Amino acid sequence: MSHSSTLAYVVDEAACKQQVLRSEPGRYLLSAAMAGALIAAVLMVSLKLGQVFLAAGAPGYYIATAGFFGVALVSIIVCKVELFTSNVMYFTVGALSGRCRVCNLLRSWAMVYLGNLLGVLAFVAVLAGAGGMGALPQDHLLFNVVQHKVHAEALEIFWKGVLCNWVICLAVWVPMRMSSEAARLLIIMLLVFVFFFSGFEHSIANMAFFALAKLQGMEGLEWADILHNMIPATLGNIVGGAIGVGLVVFRLERHTLRAV
Repeated sequence: MSHSSTLAYVVDEAACKQQVLRSEPGRYLLSAAMAGALIAAVLMVSLKLGQVFLAAGAPGYYIATAGFFGVALVSIIVCKVELFTSNVMYFTVGALSGRCRVCNLLRSWAMVYLGNLLGVLAFVAVLAGAGGMGALPQDHLLFNVVQHKVHAEALEIFWKGVLCNWVICLAVWVPMRMSSEAARLLIIMLLVFVFFFSGFEHSIANMAFFALAKLQGMEGLEWADILHNMIPATLGNIVGGAIGVGLVVFRLERHTLRAV
């Protein structure tokens, strides 16, 4: 993809998403559910992988967890299914260009968020039938991460959400500027590593963290704790994706829309 056509491509993609949203909402919801299920499945394996290193006393155990999680975003991009965090960027650019209506932007965000949640819950329900993650010790990596997420200050969670989706949307945007498939794959994996290893807050990944923790019977995890994290994380994701990437790249490259 040529440099001058990247913004035009994103605008066209946003317009296509809007068309599917309006004409086939069931398909749109199913696409979002698939993305949520992928996030939950890859997160489950990431945690199991990290726990192997943690149990062995390896200090770099979280490197394994963060390194593998990029598989989720790669799969979502390749399959072209709807993830809330990147959808925020697409529809922001679409709305700024005039190709998408603000009412459809809000409708899309709500539907994709719901679809992602349904996908996470569907995967976790099937995983429960398969025996879950097995019997986990109380110091398991899953429980340790969730404890940090629910005990952080709300404002801290918000800004970590901003940083997270700034990085995630760059992980979607930057590969569009590359011609090599191998380079695209590498930059996606590395940028996802940046957000995950840094402990930033991804609202959809957090849905999976909390659903898995509930499934595994984590002690003391209340619904109020979950909302304490999810609300500021989601708002932060919107700001990071819409303003940090969507608005910025539109302002930087809107001249290319007239050139294409």
